[in-house]
Amino acid sequence: MWKIFLFIIVGYFTYQFFFGDESGCDKYSSQYSCDYVENKASYDVYYWRKVQNRNPDDEENIGSVTSLGSCKKFAINYASFINEPWNNRAYICMLKKDGKNMEKHRL
Repeated sequence: MWKIFLFIIVGYFTYQFFFGDESGCDKYSSQYSCDYVENKASYDVYYWRKVQNRNPDDEENIGSVTSLGSCKKFAINYASFINEPWNNRAYICMLKKDGKNMEKHRL
């Protein structure tokens, strides 16, 4: 009986390590799985107006979204809304988990 119990516990932790939300993703240098980073995570979207001026005071939180693709689209739409040419360096997606800032990403 204890062998079955041990097998279940080892199986659960193996699954979590290799396939769970915190299984890691080399593509994004993340502690979370690629699927979680790309499709499930919540992000605060930060936009840096006139990024070429390098003034950190121009950075602002413009909203929150779910998924990395939505984060980029949100930033692109915001740039269009403020009539600023799109610059891929002008946005950052802050992955939020349990109300905490965890990782920064771009698509």
